[in-house]
Amino acid sequence: MKAALVHQDLRSRDYRDWREFLRKAEGWSRAEIEAHQLAQLREVLRHAYETTPGYRELWQQAGYDPQASISFETVRQLPFVEKETIRDRLEAFTSFKTRCKYVTTGGSTGIPFGFYRDGTAFARELASKAHQYARVGWKEGDPQLVFRGTVINAQNRIQFYPRFNELRCSSYFLTPEKMERYRVAALTYRPQWLRCYPSSGFLFARFLEESGREFPPLQGILCASENLYDYQRETLRRVFGCRVFSHYGHFELSALAGFCENADTYHVLPQYGYAELLDPQGRPVATPGQMGEIVATSFLMRATPFVRYRTRDYAVFQSHECPRCGRPYDVWERIEGRLQEFVVTSTGRWISMTAINMHDNIFDHLKQFQFVQDQRGVATFNYVPKVSCTPAVVADIHRRLGLKFGDDMQLVMQPVERIEPTKRGKHRFLIQKLPLQGHDN
Repeated sequence: MKAALVHQDLRSRDYRDWREFLRKAEGWSRAEIEAHQLAQLREVLRHAYETTPGYRELWQQAGYDPQASISFETVRQLPFVEKETIRDRLEAFTSFKTRCKYVTTGGSTGIPFGFYRDGTAFARELASKAHQYARVGWKEGDPQLVFRGTVINAQNRIQFYPRFNELRCSSYFLTPEKMERYRVAALTYRPQWLRCYPSSGFLFARFLEESGREFPPLQGILCASENLYDYQRETLRRVFGCRVFSHYGHFELSALAGFCENADTYHVLPQYGYAELLDPQGRPVATPGQMGEIVATSFLMRATPFVRYRTRDYAVFQSHECPRCGRPYDVWERIEGRLQEFVVTSTGRWISMTAINMHDNIFDHLKQFQFVQDQRGVATFNYVPKVSCTPAVVADIHRRLGLKFGDDMQLVMQPVERIEPTKRGKHRFLIQKLPLQGHDN
């Protein structure tokens, strides 16, 4: 296996320029950060008001004056935007589609919707994550072993990507036999980093620990897309003997937060967007230990803007400045909103539901969906259909999900009129009724 001469992301000028901008902004004071955020908010609000009828109508009804001066307090007076708002009136909330990619996500909420993302926004997203990873020593081109949601059709479920110098292993086949193949491949590849869903990394670490088999030393572990629980972090740290780093983000590119290099707490990246942490009454959370919903305004997304967007994710507030590194960033003690979930196949494979999330048009004809499992090897897919949802569409969804789950999982398709939210208004991606020992459910 041979690495690419130039890491793929470094071929993008947008990526390189944004990384340099973030490097120069690393030492900003709190006053400089707030000035930058207000300037960005002013520009985002102007852009959304002038180019999208959806935001213009919404804000006019709320009495917003586009000529008035902008402050954090005036921004907090604007109404929230829900996932359903953008899903149901996408064209009205979209500014432009030229040179954009239509992407969709159901996330962990089970409410699918699509939107438009331009190339510059995505390049800056990648650069922002790279900026956070660099805190713990990561750099482009470092060899890394990856357990993510990519479908790998090779018989050994392993594929090398020279453009990123990474060896990808299937998260859908974390059986002892396949994990032994991954381990052997790693002995030759010699990765410096493990990038993974926390659930996938934990299962692999547990396999290595229980089998007592050799694995090459790592510089660190980069976790994302799920809650990182304490028991997982400790297992990963114990087995691999290195730092475990986690970041929070979402496909809508509205808020990003990554671990400090000195503490296991999340630093909210202020150049990426304006992230509010709000209590149930919509008031800013400012008490250490208090939980709030993440409401975010993206500085990156201009094709389909996200302004005061309710993520339906929750975090626990710690402070407005990190006592360990001194950055004047908002610090979140932990992320509470992404409850880790698995389904269990008939052969005993555990599959994280994060890996089942798809970013194409597979769920465009559904209003909402949810997986329910109360029997090993069987899962029910409850879905609320749109008018456009035909039997052929349902059959295609069943087929494509089956490719993700594998032959040892039976999927029952069940149309329903409504899917009830949790007491906090969350829409659970999976209702798991099986007792999964060693995991929070």
